[in-house]
Amino acid sequence: MIRHLARLLSGERAFKGLAIAIAVLLVTAIASAGQVRHAQRLAEGTLGAAESPLAGETTSEGQWAEPGTSPTEPTEAAAGTSATGSPTRKTTNGDPGQSTATASPKVPIPDFGLKTQGVTDKEVKVGVDYNVSGCGDAGVLEAMYGPAVSGDPKKAFDAFVRHVNDSGGIRGRTLKWVAADDGAGGCPEKTQGAAIKLVEEDKVFMVLPGLDQVAEYAISKKIPTLGGKDDPVSLARYGANGVWALKPIEPTLESWAAFGKHYLDTPKHVPCLIHPESGEAGDYNYFEKILVEKMKKHGMAFKDIIVYKGDVATAQQQSSTAVTRAKANGCDQVYFMAGNAIAAIFFTDAATHNLWYPTWTWTSYTVGIDWELAGRLMDQTQWANAIGLSPRVPAGEHPKEGNCKKIYEKYNPGDGQSESAAVTVACAYILTAAETMNRAIDRTGVLTANSWPMGVDTVKGDFYFDSHVPITWSIPGPKGPFKTQGMDHDTVAKWDVAQSKYVFPEYPKYWKVMGPNKGGWEDLRSQFKKEYKKP
Repeated sequence: MIRHLARLLSGERAFKGLAIAIAVLLVTAIASAGQVRHAQRLAEGTLGAAESPLAGETTSEGQWAEPGTSPTEPTEAAAGTSATGSPTRKTTNGDPGQSTATASPKVPIPDFGLKTQGVTDKEVKVGVDYNVSGCGDAGVLEAMYGPAVSGDPKKAFDAFVRHVNDSGGIRGRTLKWVAADDGAGGCPEKTQGAAIKLVEEDKVFMVLPGLDQVAEYAISKKIPTLGGKDDPVSLARYGANGVWALKPIEPTLESWAAFGKHYLDTPKHVPCLIHPESGEAGDYNYFEKILVEKMKKHGMAFKDIIVYKGDVATAQQQSSTAVTRAKANGCDQVYFMAGNAIAAIFFTDAATHNLWYPTWTWTSYTVGIDWELAGRLMDQTQWANAIGLSPRVPAGEHPKEGNCKKIYEKYNPGDGQSESAAVTVACAYILTAAETMNRAIDRTGVLTANSWPMGVDTVKGDFYFDSHVPITWSIPGPKGPFKTQGMDHDTVAKWDVAQSKYVFPEYPKYWKVMGPNKGGWEDLRSQFKKEYKKP
């Protein structure tokens, strides 16, 4: 994904701060890109054994057990070794006197087929990959646009790890993080090395992946991830390999189509779809197929579908050609679907130059598009007509508002990076990892790779790293069904040119899927104060 992004970004003046903000975010957060294509090939039987990182492997901890059976946990030699290779003990509650090898868990722990490493009675180690050395185009952009927008990943992760440890750690264990240089996709020779470093050399308990290839390697080695493969086919084959906060792609597209029908009144307009070609950023041919089917169900069809290439050398020409074609076809609504918001800057600029003023619509699947930073970089004449779906909560409406900023500023006062992309990502990753590990200990009495999903399973709308809709995960046992993407709801977001920010005209109404007359909404405000109660 990031290779595609870096090619699209390099050398273009219009990117300004957004370019690096999205670049950093995608490098360190969206590890599951391309998973639907992967799943489709699995389902169709076209993924060869040599291509599948998990093909032919058995679980490191035996075959899956049914929920409620006795736990199958690794031996101490397999489960936890120190950096020097010497055996270590793991505790049930942070007390170094009790080892998981002999302690009875509070509840039976199913065998999710995950491998335990990187946890001792003293610490838990997580691994992060990002562009440590500033390699390639992404590094040039970081230097060009500065830390206020991109942020410093090292400072950001340090701050949130310090916060966790100052708040009690992982039920008494120290949280430690290690980094690996993945080259941001622009230096592909670094990617495999980063994955090997985290999993094989650093032996981390959990991977917080930046690139899809790193996530896939971790999954192949049965290491928990934040950002795994969440499509039904992959979950059926690999099990609950990881979780993340975003809304899954198919429900997102279902919501979008219903939004078009019941809010944008698309049946009375001429819609066009614009998306990138399939590749590292995902199988957009498959995404397109899903969206077309969802639209058809509501009596809608795209007049034209325009596919662009991630080629910076022809970006301006492509955008001009695309908008000329869409205008000639009479399109007055644009459904923009991409993994990030960068290309929309090109298209909105070209639209104004071509005197074409459609309504633009999007979803939060396009990472960063509902940030104020993104809205300000679009052509303002065009973006005045932008309206989409967002899981955000308006300012002043959520008790966790500004949580990430406040934590970062506690450890880095006055450095001007508290609202950067690196801070946003590090906050979501570290606070989520710590919360789920702590809950695993609370529920089972131990922290192993197989107890971790049990902690994840307790998150039922009672965890917020910042101001967003509730997160709910469900991992009841190794046979599924699983719900590993956490957010379910969206509200309507519209760009306000005068205020230079997104406004939420339907708040406090949130929808899973909008119904006729904008029906089916939920008021989530009562859930914003819901808090986890430690058993």
